[in-house]
Amino acid sequence: MKIRTAILVASLAAFATASFATSVYHASPSQEEGVSLAPDHLGNAVSRQAVESTVLAAQKDGSLYWISRGYPATYPLVPGPKLTKTRQQVLDELQAAKRNPVTSDGMRDLGGEAGWVNASQLP
Repeated sequence: MKIRTAILVASLAAFATASFATSVYHASPSQEEGVSLAPDHLGNAVSRQAVESTVLAAQKDGSLYWISRGYPATYPLVPGPKLTKTRQQVLDELQAAKRNPVTSDGMRDLGGEAGWVNASQLP
């Protein structure tokens, strides 16, 4: 009985070491997908100082807030679109679209019996 327990403990210990981050291969939690290879876990030990400096830099630029919530590190750092039109230009375009409505596929409603026609065919 003691031999069986010892063998069981030894096999569990050997299996458990395969799931640590220091190994290159990691077993899937359900054991259905086999193992995954994580080559970055092979001998690339990062020092505590390097991790602390990375976290402090992420705190300073604001990306730590997004990283800790599952967003990519570049989420808040991606620049927004550059606005090239003034408010008045946008309002003028809106009024023109209301006077002469054209759909995204190029159709325009002429009303009455003509109905919807292709705007590129109009004079």
